[in-house]
Amino acid sequence: MGRPALLAAGAVLVLSGCSGMGPTSPSEAALACPKVNIVRDLQEVTVFRPGGKDLTDLESRAALTDFTGSCDYTSSGVTVNVNVYLVAERGPALQGSTAKYQYFVALAQPDDTLVSKAYFDTDVTFVPGQPRAGTREELTPKIPLPKDANAKDWKIYLGFQLTPEQLNFNRTQVKK
Repeated sequence: MGRPALLAAGAVLVLSGCSGMGPTSPSEAALACPKVNIVRDLQEVTVFRPGGKDLTDLESRAALTDFTGSCDYTSSGVTVNVNVYLVAERGPALQGSTAKYQYFVALAQPDDTLVSKAYFDTDVTFVPGQPRAGTREELTPKIPLPKDANAKDWKIYLGFQLTPEQLNFNRTQVKK
């Protein structure tokens, strides 16, 4: 996929919604889950074969489409249990039946100071004759907080780790 761009998730603050992570009752609001966000500019990745730029050179496209989760408070901090859903589409230039992607999970303090950023590789295998496939990634980032501290204002950012060319491609596409 080329050399990954080092993008600070805190610098790109245009985000999509937070499904399934908020408190459901007033008592849960006291110790709520952190905000999980998919970074809009990093939500999709389009992979062309080396040197390619048009539709015939497209190997695959993928999108982080949604997430669900919960969190568990312990004496050593908060573990966030997140399921991230990825959907991919096969392109005409893909060799074989598997597309490879890299995404990240970044943890930020309430003031958006980036604390950590972990990278994950995932493969999506296309069934013969099927142009789309998907996967569910199970993640468990941990927030080291003192006992009884609240993680509700912390943030978890999700996105694809893109090359500068892939990021530029995303930013130049017309979003509907």
